[in-house]
Amino acid sequence: MIGRLIKVCSNGYTVRCEEKDYPCKAKGKLKISGDGLYVGDYVEIENGVIAKVLPRKNKLIRPRVSNIDAIVVVVAVEPKPDYYLVDKVVLSGIKNDIETVILVNKSDKDKNLFESVKSQYDGVAKVYSVSAKDKVGIEQVKEFLQNKTVVLAGQSAVGKTTLVNAIFSLDLRVGELSEKIQRGKHTTTYSQIFIKDNVSVIDSPGFAQIEAFVDLEELPNLYQEYLEYASECRFRGCTHTDEPDCQVKKAVEEGKLSKERYVRYVEIYNQIKCRRKDYE
Repeated sequence: MIGRLIKVCSNGYTVRCEEKDYPCKAKGKLKISGDGLYVGDYVEIENGVIAKVLPRKNKLIRPRVSNIDAIVVVVAVEPKPDYYLVDKVVLSGIKNDIETVILVNKSDKDKNLFESVKSQYDGVAKVYSVSAKDKVGIEQVKEFLQNKTVVLAGQSAVGKTTLVNAIFSLDLRVGELSEKIQRGKHTTTYSQIFIKDNVSVIDSPGFAQIEAFVDLEELPNLYQEYLEYASECRFRGCTHTDEPDCQVKKAVEEGKLSKERYVRYVEIYNQIKCRRKDYE
């Protein structure tokens, strides 16, 4: 049978075939191979054993998920948004040609946060305002999610579980899942897919420590809003950090580009530069 790997945890794998879930083991070569198994993989199973992984359209290393249509980053007024995390998630999405969407949750507590996020990421990612607890804005999100597989990203306590509850009309608590979607114990130690009405959402702990896996030379080109100005920079291959006559820096000074996002760009650039020196 061919199915989709919907959960990977320490005691085994769960594969969904034709709306039924099967506990499975995996052939040894799949478990010890460099690539291994990813939540979201389409696989062949034989007698309860995963025998083969079908070709993937994409994958992320951390968290280990595959065949993704979009990454959904959740931010909220509490806890204070970690924009470095958001930037790195966006970088991973662009590098892997995966759309990134930002959901500003708990919008009832601070309407200004939505405008702040939108001003920083305008033209980079779609931004939605929601209140998952009150189910405000959820229908618009569900419309976007139709026929997609998305992975959730975000800090702890931003409301990812509440968002899953609102999308799937569930009542999940930490430690348990609804029987409606046939899942076992809910923890933050493994990834799993929630599937209902042509919507597939992967809840994963891995994005809390995401690494962008971006090379120094490719970083400037992954900031797509900079490309329009980069062609006018004085130096070819301008990094938009220390060079004179940099049109990206000029656009930042003139308010055409987000200053906050640019400051973080320089910091991320320097982090990657230092990391390279450590390995040289």
